[in-house]
Amino acid sequence: MAIARSTKDKNIIGIYFSWGWKMVSFLSYILGNPNTGNNSLPTAQMELLLCLSRQRVDLSMEQAWTPIAGPLEHNIARFVSDGLLEEASLEEKLDARYKATEIRQMLEDRGIKPKGKKLEMIATLIGSMTLPQAELLVSDVRMYRLTEQGNLKIEEYRATNEKARAEMEAEAIALLLKGDVKKAWARIARYYESQLTCDAKWAKPVPEIIACEAAHLLKMPYDDLPLTAVQKKELGAHLALSVLLGESFEDAGRRMMNYAGGLFDLTQALAFHRPNPCGTAGQPDDAEALAVLYATTRIHEALTACELASLKAARLGKGIKVLPVQGNDCHVCHNGKFTYAWSELEQLPRLPRQIGCNCTYAAWL
Repeated sequence: MAIARSTKDKNIIGIYFSWGWKMVSFLSYILGNPNTGNNSLPTAQMELLLCLSRQRVDLSMEQAWTPIAGPLEHNIARFVSDGLLEEASLEEKLDARYKATEIRQMLEDRGIKPKGKKLEMIATLIGSMTLPQAELLVSDVRMYRLTEQGNLKIEEYRATNEKARAEMEAEAIALLLKGDVKKAWARIARYYESQLTCDAKWAKPVPEIIACEAAHLLKMPYDDLPLTAVQKKELGAHLALSVLLGESFEDAGRRMMNYAGGLFDLTQALAFHRPNPCGTAGQPDDAEALAVLYATTRIHEALTACELASLKAARLGKGIKVLPVQGNDCHVCHNGKFTYAWSELEQLPRLPRQIGCNCTYAAWL
């Protein structure tokens, strides 16, 4: 006899199977699907292969990777069998095991005057003893290196990852140009959720302050830059993307450099550069430093706009005050009037007042 199910029951079952298939899909991506029949290694194994080519095999590696990629020894055997990995050379093991000062001391102990750089001293040390004696020095070292085939596999893996990253950024930029910060965040989150390690923040909606900051960057005119209207809008989208990704100011500046090409040379930069009124940074002396300074200022401008809106909405204390960076006096923002009652907000200066200013708003309690 068929069992009648309510609409609620059907919805619950649908959600369960939808979630289940998503988990199966995700685990297949990370751990690999043995039924695919292709020769590509899953993400976990590729990351382990990279790790094995850079680090010594020890207990901590086994503890870290076994839950992710399965038994370590099984994976190593597979990599070696597939021609992707081989045992490191004696020279490489000595280089990893000992410091240059220790190699120098061993040479002196053998009555040999140390000469040259570390690898040259290692070669001298090996030449001064029998092979079994040299191997005894690294008997506790277990290391591997990529073969030519392994290097090709890693290059393919990196190229695939770079392509996926580029596609994510391009799609996120397109969404930001439409003003859709939430969808841009979701697209970024989808990319990071496909990676081996993923910050828990990507499973949550975009934080309100981040969304506000990105929205302000999208709306800024950027009239101080010699760009077309379309380019200015795209530049704003790149800065907004940098904020969503959680990049450093240096990364944001480099992103601007990559987009704007030769814009940030010392001659053109004079159009917008002024000394930092907070006195916390010297004069930038190269194009990248100027780009970082500009990106920092614009991102800070967006953040202070969001903070000001929040302070106005909360309306706590007597009003709003301007705070200098790190408690240092700012001769532009902090000399003279820097506290404003609620009735004086029309006089409140917009921060930052100049390129490089890091002053911010706070409640005047």
